[in-house]
Amino acid sequence: MKIARAEAIPIRIPLKKPFTIALGTLTHTNHVLVRMADDEGRVGWGETTTFHSVYGYDQKSLVNVLTDHLIPAVLGLDPRDRVALHQRMELAIPFNTMAKTGIDLATYDLIAQAAAAPIHALIGGARVERVPVVGVVDIVPPPQAEAMAKNLTGRGYRVIKVKIGLDAQQDIQRVKTVRKAVGDGIRIRVDGNQGYDRATAMWVFARMEEVGLEWIEQPLPHWDLEGLQALCQRLDTPVAVDESVHTPEDAMRVLRTGAADVVNIKVTKCGGIDRSQKIAAICAAAGIPCYVGGCIETHPGVAASVHFYAATPNIVSAAELRAESAYVDDVVVTPLAEQDGAIALPRGPGLGVAVDEEKVARYRAFY
Repeated sequence: MKIARAEAIPIRIPLKKPFTIALGTLTHTNHVLVRMADDEGRVGWGETTTFHSVYGYDQKSLVNVLTDHLIPAVLGLDPRDRVALHQRMELAIPFNTMAKTGIDLATYDLIAQAAAAPIHALIGGARVERVPVVGVVDIVPPPQAEAMAKNLTGRGYRVIKVKIGLDAQQDIQRVKTVRKAVGDGIRIRVDGNQGYDRATAMWVFARMEEVGLEWIEQPLPHWDLEGLQALCQRLDTPVAVDESVHTPEDAMRVLRTGAADVVNIKVTKCGGIDRSQKIAAICAAAGIPCYVGGCIETHPGVAASVHFYAATPNIVSAAELRAESAYVDDVVVTPLAEQDGAIALPRGPGLGVAVDEEKVARYRAFY
């Protein structure tokens, strides 16, 4: 079994509504699909994406790195040789973990298809049959936040993620409004997306903790580990990191600094399933739980993250994934099933979702 051909395919699908965080706004997908064929006729799919104001590179950069460096490096390789796969990618170009995700996932799709098994069966088995997911309240005025929160809990979501980080006073009011709207039986986590400085974070969370938070995600810039450490020491609520951890080495640095109580692992951000499981193992050894984040993936990417969640110890609480697409369309034949705030674990071979190549062609972007 050898990798015979591969292609990076950028796609552009409009979001149903703009997605705003402290660092910027998205209106369309920035995804790149990797279509990979082996020498026995199988086709595997990987997916990656970016948000340039967060990660520092755009969709065109992903396509260029994949086309010029990563795909040539892995052609002819047995995709089951995971060590060689990652060594070749590292030698071809350092960093660029999000581009490497596309290769990692496409090769996992191929080898799982060859084994006639779902990906989770090859990476640890199934801890769960259904993956609980969060409902998200955007950066909106409190009355709109209240309506969104009530709608989400009415549809079965038991964990709500509230976006914050643009306006401290409004953030406090938004979170308090959501708590009042959903009651004490729903878990609430907040995500600052690096929007605060140290003084603002201390002031905000001294007032926000009283509502009862599951955790506080990335309130400070990714590089401010000393500030995050101070928050961990001073707050009763656990502090989570996201943008501070892209690699296993990042995880080691964060944990040695004492800069996190919880770690967000995004398969897309962290370079794929192999690297994500290394991060989870490092955190497990340190007694630090992890949870699964998302990058507003289309369904191939969501499926990969669901497999990772199901198979990986030390993953807790609800994942930040969506089977109800955030986009006006998707690239799969049959979407994943989501009901009562949970996604059913795909059981088909490989990713467990079939990519619709006509839709891929329809939404393809050209540079």
